[in-house]
Amino acid sequence: KAWNSRQITYTFTDVSPFFLEKARDNLAEFSGLEYKVLDIEKAPKLQGFCSHSYDLIIAANVLHSTANLQEETLPHIQSLLRPGGHLLLLELTQQSSWIDLIFGVTQGWWR
Repeated sequence: KAWNSRQITYTFTDVSPFFLEKARDNLAEFSGLEYKVLDIEKAPKLQGFCSHSYDLIIAANVLHSTANLQEETLPHIQSLLRPGGHLLLLELTQQSSWIDLIFGVTQGWWR
């Protein structure tokens, strides 16, 4: 409830429109959220995102599935962050068979 009383905008992104719809359903009670498709392996500006417009980017289990982390993905993230902005990474640190079983059929998991 504290979220709704603040002047915060949160952009939820995913490469898949399917997961955007799931997020929209699950987060319907919160205002100030927008939902956009983003393929972080492509230039965000070409996908309708403004350069240097985010104070905080939370990347949850996405970077491990990108093909070229250093030369494409991280520069794309940097292009979205304002000067002094922060990147929060939430990534798996150990291999888990059950995670592979669940997500192994998704595109990009085995990169």
